[in-house]
Amino acid sequence: MLRREKKRGKLQTFFGDTDMALWTLCLLASVYGCVLVYSAAVGAGTGKSGYLVQFIASAVGLCIAFLMSRIDYHDLCDLWYVWAGIAVFLVLLTFTPLGLNVSGTDDTAWLGFPIRNPRITFQPSELLKIAFILSFATHLDKVKDTINRPLTLLTLCLHGGLACGLIFLQGDDGTALVFAFIFAAMLFAAGLHLGYFAAAFGAVAVAVPLLWPHLDEQKQARFLALVKVDEYAQTEGWQQAHGLSAIGSGRLRGLGLLHGENTDLFARNNDFIFTVAGEELGFLGGAALLLLLLCIILRVLHNARTAADFKGTLICSGMAALLAAQSLINLGMVLRVLPVVGITLPFFSAGGSSVATLYLGMGLVMSVYCQSRMRSGGLFSKKR
Repeated sequence: MLRREKKRGKLQTFFGDTDMALWTLCLLASVYGCVLVYSAAVGAGTGKSGYLVQFIASAVGLCIAFLMSRIDYHDLCDLWYVWAGIAVFLVLLTFTPLGLNVSGTDDTAWLGFPIRNPRITFQPSELLKIAFILSFATHLDKVKDTINRPLTLLTLCLHGGLACGLIFLQGDDGTALVFAFIFAAMLFAAGLHLGYFAAAFGAVAVAVPLLWPHLDEQKQARFLALVKVDEYAQTEGWQQAHGLSAIGSGRLRGLGLLHGENTDLFARNNDFIFTVAGEELGFLGGAALLLLLLCIILRVLHNARTAADFKGTLICSGMAALLAAQSLINLGMVLRVLPVVGITLPFFSAGGSSVATLYLGMGLVMSVYCQSRMRSGGLFSKKR
């Protein structure tokens, strides 16, 4: 009897300290995502491997997040160089014979391990996102009092430029853009003067027309397909045209789960997973997906606002930026507002690396929440 009461007390302590609202939202998103990936895999006839990886990665990711939530994020930040070193090393391995170009992509951003057939793959840039958020939050926390000094900003730009540059060299322009978004959002959260952002925006505006002639024809065509729809309808614009057609065919309630007709759409279970929701579950299914993502992002921002210290605020801000950037780029790509760059939709797109490491980051957010609750409850006598 006494043991049962102790166990019940431990469970009450855990669930009292953790962010149940965020857990619930993430679990709902993962279940919804697994259902969509399952439907896409069955429709395409890719077999069990098409959706089992997603189920396993989501389950493992949830376990990792639970464990991470019980670790003090300050201890993790103190070892930022370990996590950053591991992540950078794995990214550098993609430039060796271990680097893999996944079918249908134009970048070498995966590591292929011939453990089974087909081989197991891992995308190190996903882990680098989390390591970057940890290391950059630590860096910003140390220089927060001098952040608007040019020399300080230069060191911060070098920090962000290293991560963006490595991913750009892989050829993964979409992920490099996500890193740039996280970098800018964390600088904004740290209090960088808006004049610097205005100067950066002006520099980008000047650079675009200068860089345009140096883009290869395929990348130019992806941009031109947004404005010259008919001309590129059968080439670079084919994917987006068929994706929009699939979403439109769903109307209000959709054609029904497992009844999607555009099963030949490339990356339907991955980058274009939103088309599955729109086609099979209609406007209501697509709206539910968007609402879940919005609620998760807002909840992470709430944790940023209520964090016990500046470092916790920066970590949560970085994760919110990651979720927002990937969601906006992915949806913009599917809805023909942005060119196709190959970015997953958080929690929903198929991809073991993406899902597992995303939950690693959500575990950090949970850690910030737990530590903030314990601090506010007087369990810590001094702040770090």
